[in-house]
Amino acid sequence: MIAILKQPLAQFLVIGACIYAAYAMFGRPDEETAERTILISDERIKSLAEMWEMRWNRPPTDTELVGLVREWLREGILYRESVAMGLDVDDHIIRRRLAQKLEFLTNDLIQMQEPSDDALQAFFQENLERFQEPDLVTFTQVFFNPDARGNATLDDAAKALERLRAAGEPNAAELKEGDGSLLQSHFPEVSEKYIRRQMGSGFAEKVMQLEPDAWHGPVLSGFGSHLVYVHKFEEAEPPELASVRDSVLSEWKRAQTENFNEEFLEDLKSRYDIVIEASDVFVDQVLQGAGTDGKVEIPDGAPAS
Repeated sequence: MIAILKQPLAQFLVIGACIYAAYAMFGRPDEETAERTILISDERIKSLAEMWEMRWNRPPTDTELVGLVREWLREGILYRESVAMGLDVDDHIIRRRLAQKLEFLTNDLIQMQEPSDDALQAFFQENLERFQEPDLVTFTQVFFNPDARGNATLDDAAKALERLRAAGEPNAAELKEGDGSLLQSHFPEVSEKYIRRQMGSGFAEKVMQLEPDAWHGPVLSGFGSHLVYVHKFEEAEPPELASVRDSVLSEWKRAQTENFNEEFLEDLKSRYDIVIEASDVFVDQVLQGAGTDGKVEIPDGAPAS
């Protein structure tokens, strides 16, 4: 018996029997109420052909178009029979996909809207920080490795600082002070965000506050101690709508979409009696959105259901 069950044909028959058993268990829909007609309209065929052309940059051949219609028909039949068998019930993937599809449809409506000049100007003024270009700084850093110098690191850095101040503006290529490392030594016209990625947030925040045309330090980072010479600091000009209009329009549409989705969901929620078997505090947080923006952060490595 075991040997028979290992045969592909036997496995196929068992799987088929299970499918039909499930079909019989859940039952077929009433023949009188079920929609038994599958209409493949001329518009549908044109739509399939257009989707093919968008993907492959050419219209389908007659043979390919026949294949597209056959595939659409196959999916339609299998979809209807799956729904009839109740296979869509409590399926997390289908649940999520349908929710996303409804959001896509509503979002498309928002994306079609165009704000008036006054509305866009008002949004721009309310959100100036989003469109502000970053301040830029040019600096040179000299690294002192605490792993190599131990307790003498800060004293060595202080002595080197005196020598560097006496020498004046540095030539990064000729600096002999400090310890060798893989760290970038010269940073030309970089933002605080860039410095943060390279050297850490504490170091970046400190450097953005240093006066130009002078040596400073020691400035600490997660790597060790640094002496820093700021060559120049460029404060960004306030933005003007004309120069960032495309970005402002994109942000306006994103904000409108978020607001609409929130209002739309609240309206839909009002149509339901929602019962959550949990504490009152938890229920309030779920229904009122307290302490959350409505999005769930998935931990690294966690499966998405």
